[in-house]
Amino acid sequence: MKTELNDKIDFDKICSSELLDYISFKSEYPEEAERAFIEFCRRFEKNVIQKAEIYSSKFGYSEVVALEIAHCAFARVWKYPSFTLKKAKSKDVNKAILLWLYPIMYTQLVKYGEQNTCADPTVEEDLSIITDLDELINKTSDSDDKEHKKKLKIKLEILNSAFIGLSEKQKIIYLTYKAYELPGKNIPRSISKKLQDTLELTQGTIRLYKRDANLHVENYITQRNGR
Repeated sequence: MKTELNDKIDFDKICSSELLDYISFKSEYPEEAERAFIEFCRRFEKNVIQKAEIYSSKFGYSEVVALEIAHCAFARVWKYPSFTLKKAKSKDVNKAILLWLYPIMYTQLVKYGEQNTCADPTVEEDLSIITDLDELINKTSDSDDKEHKKKLKIKLEILNSAFIGLSEKQKIIYLTYKAYELPGKNIPRSISKKLQDTLELTQGTIRLYKRDANLHVENYITQRNGR
């Protein structure tokens, strides 16, 4: 489909979240998507490379590897520009996008350590922070079993009431641990790091938030059951 938008858009002046919107329409408007992507990289490249260098140094990698990791992160953004304002962790759009970008970059770094190359940008990353009940259900149930999902949602609906009184960060930590934690084992390191980066909390604080959230939910369920 041929578009006439190309010469009318001043991409260096539009909101960063709108750049991602244009990138998501790369099939319909390839020229505009490419220009939006170039501007997006220009705005965030410095921050992403700096963060990649910090993380890479902790893994003993060079600045050359950090640069590759940053490029791989942007390649993934081109493939999956999935940022949404309604789920943003900051009212400042650019800061919110960076909080979304850093976990993507960190995942690329972890994959680099495992495979000596970045994660394939054509493969959707399966590990993600859980922010609501529907995401928890999708993560913990068979994606093809709609009846099971329906029953599970009814069973877990009590959590929405139990979450009243918890902060958004406590809720996210509770749901994410429920999705990934196994008896006697920690959640995957990449998810633990995503929680720290996205919520801007230390691991110690996350443990406290998790403990308080678990107690809050348990107390709510106990009182509801009249015990």
